[in-house]
Amino acid sequence: MRKKALIVILGMLVVHIYGQNINKNKLEALLAKADKTNSEAVIIYKDNELVVEKYFGIGKPDTKIEGMSCTKSIVGLAVACMLSDQLIETLDTPIAKYYPEWMQGQKQFVTIRHLVNMTSGMQNNPNASVEIYPSADFVQLALAAELSKKPGEVWEYNNKSLNLMAGVIEKITGKRMDQYIGERLFKNLEITDYSWTLDQKGNPHVMSGCQIKPKDMIKLGLLLANKGKYNNNVIISQEHINEVVKPSAQYQGYAMLWWLDYENTISIVDEQIITELKKNNISKYFIKKATKMKGVYNSNEEYLIKLRSVFGDNPYQEIAKNLTSGLRLRKRQFSGKVTYRADGYLGNYIIVDPINNIVALRMISHQSHKEEKDNFSDFGKQVIDLIQ
Repeated sequence: MRKKALIVILGMLVVHIYGQNINKNKLEALLAKADKTNSEAVIIYKDNELVVEKYFGIGKPDTKIEGMSCTKSIVGLAVACMLSDQLIETLDTPIAKYYPEWMQGQKQFVTIRHLVNMTSGMQNNPNASVEIYPSADFVQLALAAELSKKPGEVWEYNNKSLNLMAGVIEKITGKRMDQYIGERLFKNLEITDYSWTLDQKGNPHVMSGCQIKPKDMIKLGLLLANKGKYNNNVIISQEHINEVVKPSAQYQGYAMLWWLDYENTISIVDEQIITELKKNNISKYFIKKATKMKGVYNSNEEYLIKLRSVFGDNPYQEIAKNLTSGLRLRKRQFSGKVTYRADGYLGNYIIVDPINNIVALRMISHQSHKEEKDNFSDFGKQVIDLIQ
């Protein structure tokens, strides 16, 4: 009994000593909201020391959770591993090197960088259930796709093009992508228990698909925060970790499969945006709603509040349905300190604050997610606000 009490006391000391810069009231508020939004796990580290590891509802320490699009950020780190190991010399290597059938037209100019920065120009339907999930072979689907834009011209979130990286990584390493990641990345992070969704052809999904324990998933954020080191061992060179968080030339808010969040983000919906929608024959009904969005928003939260007031509780569904390739509803300007974010469907997040050396994770599954509020969309902001 005394031994158990001592363990509890020691656990409290870890939080007190290493969490001394953490605002206790804000931390309690974050955990209360995590509970209210049906989270399954929240883990926070400060200065590489555990501040809190808490499970809610059906969440348990040894239960794997689907990382959704956070899987993309794992793949981003895997690409950095290949750079570190000189399996590829540069991100500007053409895809046609591995798939000679692409040595034609504009496809010959598509590079690894274009795929991992979401700038390939590949034709894309934002709803993965329309083209991707019905396909038996995600890699072949991407290989056969047309380009709707010139490579490197426009940033556009594109699941279809990214799935091609499963084929590219296998061509480069000689191993199926999930096996390569398991051996080269996960093993070095002491991650042994995970699974990966495959398509009917046997290709691992890239856009999502990794099932992993929360206490293992957060190690990816710790690796990024420590510039490629884990337990003082260099897993990825700092040079190539820097490549992971280097902003895309076409969109500053995205890097190599990690999102970049800035201290100051201004969203602008102006007449230029509306004119562009009209030129592309977007429905009058949608344009009427878009016109109501005109204005300047000084934070993502402010923009999202307005978006929901105009488009309803699930605004991105209607936007994805109406906006064709390359079109946008807002322009964004960024400035100030930067944090890194892995972001998955339903509200799965890894947040890395390199200035304050905080790494935080929140995970949730389909079983727990009941409604839009369960996305916990301001989790990252609450994490950044934890410092007193």
